[in-house]
Amino acid sequence: MNENGVVALNKKEREKELQKEEDEIVCLDASFFMNDDYQLTEFTFGSQNIQLFCLQSASTDFDLTGQLVWPGAMLLNDYLSKHIEMFQGCTAIELGSGVGITGILCRRFCNKVVLTDHNEEVLKIIKKNIELHSCPENISPTSNGLVAEKLEWGNTDQIHEILQKHPGGFDFVLGADIYILIMYLIMTLISNITTKLKCLKV
Repeated sequence: MNENGVVALNKKEREKELQKEEDEIVCLDASFFMNDDYQLTEFTFGSQNIQLFCLQSASTDFDLTGQLVWPGAMLLNDYLSKHIEMFQGCTAIELGSGVGITGILCRRFCNKVVLTDHNEEVLKIIKKNIELHSCPENISPTSNGLVAEKLEWGNTDQIHEILQKHPGGFDFVLGADIYILIMYLIMTLISNITTKLKCLKV
């Protein structure tokens, strides 16, 4: 066998070894890394009690922080519960809604609240919590004026789609713990501004 034949044989053997190694690699589905062990949790803000599904642990992927209730949302909800009159008859959009705790509380005072998030997994839990609040046994059903929408900050197509569905715009833009990607946040805020808009951010 000449030198070229030896090189070709060695190359084929290496390729077989690589193929064997690839075949032995165990591929894990993305859901293996997903924590969806949501627990029904009760929160109280003034006279308002809210139950919703959320994670109890803070060890989550940076892109899935919306599965938890963060301190900023607790502070904002405490403020909202003390200023109910400010929201009577208004409409609101919440940016980065997470599990929807702020939007669900706000809907008890507002005519309509649009809860938004960019992550599909987080949108699932928002919708689950909206469904929870549409149950007949729920004392204060709020789902009629609650809507979940996908919104990636800075995505003008998604912003325009939301504004087309809600042509009256919003009186309030709400957000808690939304300090990441400031440039896109500002673009999204500007796109939602109307002359009567008020922003509450914690």
